[in-house]
Order: sequence, then structure tokens, then C-alpha cells
Amino acid sequence: MGVGALFFALIAAWSFATPLMSSPDEPSHVVKAAAVARGQWSGVLGPAPTDTSSPGAGTTVQLPNDLAASAALPNCYAFHPDNAASCMPRLPARTGADVPAVTFAGQYPPLYYALVGWPSLFLSGEAALYGMRLASAAISAVMLVWGAYRLTTVRTNRLMLWGAVVALTPMCLFLAGTVNPSGWEITVAFSFWAACLAIVARDGGPTTGALVQAAVSGAALVNIRASSPLWALAIVVVAVLVAPPGRLRDLVRHRLAPWLGGVAVLASLAAIAWVVTHGSVVSARHLYPQFASLKVTLLTISADTYGYLQNMIGNFGWLDTPAPPLTYVLWYFVLGAVILLGLGAAMRARAKAGLALLVSAVVAAPFVLQIPTAADAGIIWQGRYGLPLAVGVPMLAAILLGEQQPAVVALLRRVFRGTIPWILVAHVAAFYFAAHRYAEGATGHFLSFSPMWSSPIGYLTGVALYAVLCTTLALMVWRSARPDRAPHGPALGLTSVTLPDPAQAR
Repeated sequence: MGVGALFFALIAAWSFATPLMSSPDEPSHVVKAAAVARGQWSGVLGPAPTDTSSPGAGTTVQLPNDLAASAALPNCYAFHPDNAASCMPRLPARTGADVPAVTFAGQYPPLYYALVGWPSLFLSGEAALYGMRLASAAISAVMLVWGAYRLTTVRTNRLMLWGAVVALTPMCLFLAGTVNPSGWEITVAFSFWAACLAIVARDGGPTTGALVQAAVSGAALVNIRASSPLWALAIVVVAVLVAPPGRLRDLVRHRLAPWLGGVAVLASLAAIAWVVTHGSVVSARHLYPQFASLKVTLLTISADTYGYLQNMIGNFGWLDTPAPPLTYVLWYFVLGAVILLGLGAAMRARAKAGLALLVSAVVAAPFVLQIPTAADAGIIWQGRYGLPLAVGVPMLAAILLGEQQPAVVALLRRVFRGTIPWILVAHVAAFYFAAHRYAEGATGHFLSFSPMWSSPIGYLTGVALYAVLCTTLALMVWRSARPDRAPHGPALGLTSVTLPDPAQAR
């Protein structure tokens, strides 16, 4: 199975195994995507909320009745983890007249929604919703396989895939398989990280393929969410900081540098123009007066920090479906090992400083971005918001590990192989607990062959399928991490994937 198809199948398994509208704010994103597909890029922005019952100012659009009704699907199970998804109502048959629908994502940039909303033009009911989910899975899979491929082109560093394995948490795949711009933002950031780190990798260099990927991924990233340009800028700053001496000079002298730089500038201007010309959904004033106190705000965000970390690894649904403790423990152990080894092994002071700065930025982001608006919007941060930046932490740490002496790298690759089964177990356990929560409710039978709700791929059969897919990918990574493999052999079988990648000429 090609790696691209395998990535898509893994994400699509999440698309089918979790009920429709079980992703955070998915109803608003579905309405926005269907509206953008029909040319309604902005809709009509409503008034600012006057109480805390609304997450922000709503945008009204006109949609077919079945798509408008889909927003009510999660009402019976969202925030009620003991309720199985069998309580969902059926969608009405589509009629000819459009009806008003409200979305709280109406002022978001339209790029992601244009890419996933088109199935609703020729499909109706649940088929339209699954079609949009699969479209999201497809564009996310493209970015994941492009990023993974780029990492394998750095022939002097065979540990870079370790960082990718740790970076792609179950939460990343879950979000990518639903209608939610966060999923694509994370996978595009993964691709952008991979390209930037390949450019600045020691003994790597600014190849044409890496530069094109950085330009395309970066241009897409800045136009996904209002905060996306900030993540893109942070990635570039970290890459510049860890670049070896002379790398920026080589980059500027590359024949494509002016053209790709122009693409980056135009994409950034488009992102800024959209944000400036469209109203903010968080437009209330002083609805949360308790957060006018800096001390209260700091203490509240600090108390939520552990929850942010859990959400980065896996807290599915509407933050009501946490992964099992086993998943968290295994991920903490592997992630901590990669970071600590990277900090301890870094031979260049600037590279070590870059990793330390990146870790600090991930921790600081909820504080920096929430303190100015806490009194108006409340404490709304979720760990997934920081994942576009956080996926770069293990990727950068893995680059530093790969700069060691060959004997040390060989030892670290054995350690890498030893962590692969742990990551495999963590992924499958997270998927099973999410599937079980919707099939039986969080407190229902731990194992049931006649669940209250079953997804289109089945409850236990879906878990078994996901386990097979994860095991297949884990075996491919396992083979690529062999310490005794030839230094220039293909990794992960990615040479079988056709990618939009120019020749690797300087």
C-alpha cells in the first residue's frame, strides 16, 4: 500500500469511526464550508453577543435545509460523555428552498472551506457530510506524506522520522478526519516544518524541492486561520536561528529565491487583507470581568496547562472524550525522551537555543494570545490551537540527534525502534476509547458486539481496521530505522509516492 493511501486510510478511519459533528465546532465549520462552496464567503455578520451563552458573533448564510439541520446533530451527546451517539436525529430530506443557517466561523479565511465544501454541491444528507470529511482527510494526507517525504530526502540525518512519528499525535489525525480547519492547519504546518528543517539541516542545503515545498506550504498555512500567520512566522524564526553558518547566504543565492519569496509575500498580504477586512467573531466587551485581573487570568491559564497538553495528544469530541491514561503516559515518555536527548546532544549552541525557544513558545502561547482578550472572550484556548507550532518540537529535536557521531546515531536509532511499539499501542488505544465512547457511552460495556451505535465501518471492526493500518505503518517505520541499513537506501517506501516535487538540484 502506498504511503499516501495509508495516511489517507488512517485519517479516513477517524472520519467514519466518530459520529458526524463530533469534532469541536464542526457544525459551524460544516455550515461555513457549504456556504463557501456556494459563493457565500462572508455571509451576514450578526451583532456582538451580550452574554456568555454564545461563543461569539454569528454569521448567517443560506443553505439547503438538510445542511442547516445538521448543526443540531451533536446536541444530545456533545458534553454528555455517557450518552452514545445513537441519540442523534436523522437529517430531513433535501428540499428545493434554501433556509438561513448560522455559523460562528463565518469570518474565517475561506481557503480551507473551499477545498472541503464542494461535496455538498452534489451530495445531500449524511453523504454530503461524510464527503466533506473525506475531502478534509485527503488534503491533510497530501500534506503529511509530502512532509514525511521531505524528511527522508535529508540523507545525512536518518533520525528525522523519529520526530515526525512523535509529532503526529492521535489528535492530529482525528482533527484531520473531520470538517475542522485545525486539522489541515496542523498537517500543513507539519509540511512547512519539514521543508524548513530540511533546508537548514546540517549538510543538507536549500534544494529546489525543499524551497518549493516551503513556499507552497507556507502560503497555504498563513491563509487557514487568523492565528496561522503567527505560527508561520514562528517556524521561520526558529529555522533561521538553528541554521548552520552560511545557510542563509546559500538560500538567498538560490535561483528560485526571488520568485518563492514573492509567493510568500503575496500569500501573507492576502492573509492580512482578509483579517483586516472581516469582522471578528470575538467582538463582545467585558463579558468576563473576572479576567480583567491579570493575576486571575494567569492563575486560570496556568491551571489549564495540563489540559492543553492532554488535548494536544488526544481529547476528542467536544473535549468530552479523553484518550486513556495509557496513551498519555506512553506519549509523555517518548516525547520527553526526544526533547531531553535533543537538548543534551545539541552540538551547536544556536541549535540548542532554538529548541529551548520553541518549547518555551509552545508553553507561552496560551498566555500571550489569551491575556489581551480574556476579559472579552474568556479563557477559550484549547491545546489543539498550539499544535501547528508544537509538532515542530520533536522534529527539531530529532534533527539535533541526527548530528551526532555515527556510533551515537546508530544507538539512538535502536532507541527509536524501541519506541515504535509504544506509539503504536498509544494510537490504537486512543482510537478504541474514542470509538467506545460513541458506541456505548463512556460508562457503557467495555466490549460489546451489539453496540448502541455503530459507525459506517463498524465499532470493533473499525478498531481492528485501524490497528491493522497503524501496524502496517509502524512496520514500515521500523524497517526504515534499522541501524545497519545502507545510508542512501529508500526510507518508508516513499519513493513509490508521486509528489509534486521538482528535481533536487541546487
